[in-house]
Amino acid sequence: MMTHAYPSRSSLPLRGHAPAGPSAFLGRAALLAGILTLLILSAGCRKKTTLPLRHAPAGGVQPVRIACTVPAATQILVQLGAARDLVGVSSFDQPLLPPPLQSLPIVGNYLHLDYETLLNLQPTVLVVQMAPTRLPLSLTHFARRNRIALVNVRLNTLHQLYASARLLGSVTGMTARAARMIADAQARLAAIHRRYALGSHPRVVFLISTQPLMAVGKKTFLDQLIRVAGGNNVGEKLGSGYPALTRETLVDLKPQILLIGLPGEPAATGSADPRIAPWLALPVPAAQNHQVYLVTGGRSQMPTLQLYKTAALFGRLIHGGNIRKSDR
Repeated sequence: MMTHAYPSRSSLPLRGHAPAGPSAFLGRAALLAGILTLLILSAGCRKKTTLPLRHAPAGGVQPVRIACTVPAATQILVQLGAARDLVGVSSFDQPLLPPPLQSLPIVGNYLHLDYETLLNLQPTVLVVQMAPTRLPLSLTHFARRNRIALVNVRLNTLHQLYASARLLGSVTGMTARAARMIADAQARLAAIHRRYALGSHPRVVFLISTQPLMAVGKKTFLDQLIRVAGGNNVGEKLGSGYPALTRETLVDLKPQILLIGLPGEPAATGSADPRIAPWLALPVPAAQNHQVYLVTGGRSQMPTLQLYKTAALFGRLIHGGNIRKSDR
């Protein structure tokens, strides 16, 4: 079995996704010790990393068959144009996939894997997102017995996202496209940063969960996006990752902008929206100035190669509250 080595870091789940990371995203980012050895062979019109796991037909090239349990990684694969390599997805993927992919078999999520379905699908690659200490021995043994390469992605920060996208690009033969998309994302984020760099930097708190209360802390891609968008993420005072907090702590942070993450839910209907109204009663500047906003985009908390869209949305909300219907 081949694995990819990363240092480990845990993260917290985001609503509507595997309870292991943000992006509600968000899956718990994590990594597995080892080395992913890749053999680049010619495969039709594109070069694809061939994983020497099973015997290919005589004179043929072993196809890559990917079962992905990480919604953000599934989105990256689709963005790379590697959807045809997917043979199975997580139980949280369907609402975010285009119609042709919504019928893909479900292989489970980080809490529970359907080993019988995996056996039937015969993937050559299984994409997971788990802290090494949480990686079940049953999974590593299963992968080894069935000649499946475990690719354990890390998606906590922008740097980790880009590294994971390069890895997925290599596995699928989309190395050049991954490089282009990463460069494009970086350029778009840099342009957003320049737009707001010289202006004010309001104090921002982004609650990724309301029950229990959890905020975006430091050393996360959402923290980085808030800063790109000209905000001062005071949630960093609570620590790294996605720390829990109380309403009293929230009041002490004195946010001027309060973002409430509800990915996949309907857009806000105004200040009378029952999901907003309770927050307007808080004694904080954001409530007093009616700058409490719902962030409801299905991918708004997912670390994908199009996260510049989330940064652009943050910029509009932080600096005036303007929002297009397509952002909701």
